[in-house]
Amino acid sequence: MSDISISFPPWVIAWFLLGEATPFITLALICLAAAFFFNRSTRRTARIRWLKWTLIIVCGLWLGGVSFWAASLVDRIETEIYQARHHYRLDKAAVLAGIEIPAGSWVWVDEDGKPYEIEAANGATVAIDGALWRGEIRLIPPYNRKTADRGLIKSATLAADATIQGIPCRTGTLVEFSEYGGDLQHCTLSHQTAVSAEIDDGQGGTRTMNLACAADREIWFRTFERRLLERCVLAATTTIGTIDCAGGKEIVLSGDGLDMCTLASAQRVGPFDLSAATRVSFTQGRVDEIDMPLSSAPLRISGLDLPPRTVVHLCDKLSEVAWLLVPDDSYVVLGGVKLTGRMKFDCGKFQYGTLFEATVLGGRQLPRGATMSQGDLVELSPP
Repeated sequence: MSDISISFPPWVIAWFLLGEATPFITLALICLAAAFFFNRSTRRTARIRWLKWTLIIVCGLWLGGVSFWAASLVDRIETEIYQARHHYRLDKAAVLAGIEIPAGSWVWVDEDGKPYEIEAANGATVAIDGALWRGEIRLIPPYNRKTADRGLIKSATLAADATIQGIPCRTGTLVEFSEYGGDLQHCTLSHQTAVSAEIDDGQGGTRTMNLACAADREIWFRTFERRLLERCVLAATTTIGTIDCAGGKEIVLSGDGLDMCTLASAQRVGPFDLSAATRVSFTQGRVDEIDMPLSSAPLRISGLDLPPRTVVHLCDKLSEVAWLLVPDDSYVVLGGVKLTGRMKFDCGKFQYGTLFEATVLGGRQLPRGATMSQGDLVELSPP
């Protein structure tokens, strides 16, 4: 639930309510006016005085309600005027902030008339930062731009293959840049490319190496102090640190080194002997998650024999299970009971899970899929 709330002064709320009640106040005002003029003709002094003061009060309320709608109308007109000045369609080609924009394009500009978004006309392209772009082009906001920035674009779709900051990017794909500095963060490679990455040196530090990333696949960069590979699909099997990562599969890296890769062959990773095609995730060099493939041999962790296609998440600093996700057509045996699906553990100690098959508990027949806790397992008497 969100904690965000908006509060208004009481007079604003009262003004709003008057505005909402204006149609009813108008009807009451008409009726009172008619009654006033009718009684005036009959010279009923006391009733005329009462109607007069009532009419004055209701008229004041009516003016308050009408003023609300008048203010709303003025605000709407001012908003439309602002939008017309800052968001408009070009009747002819124009140059804004050094960018040549074709006719028929929509532009969004700030108070100084500098564009921060462009929607190129159908079939038209816009040349920015040495490349051609089409469709929606988001620019780095003018207040965030600096002379030393590498470009103006925040995100846009390439209209032709282009080499951007040394990286070959594919036409028709989205390219994204950092908002501070304009460094390339994401694109789709037009051909295989060697990219700098930071990996674990095996001695508690890191070293930089080039990794070959596959063509026609997306690539992401970290752009803090310098640009380094964050994610891509490997063009070929590559040894990263001590791990042989499979070609054609995605790898993820961070400032701590390798975060995720798919094993190219059966190998020992940390305390585990893992099969080829196992996807392994790391946290600060520690095995954090194991996603076993269909071809995997059973894996034993925390006293459990895990079947193929199981996903296991491990506890921090311990090679114990935090949770498991077992396929519905497979199971693990715990305390003589078959369990499947998602199972929660407290660093190896079972918390809850679901039954793989119908089971008897305390003389009761429990169906497949029933939720089981640690206490339930203690009471279980398998049929």
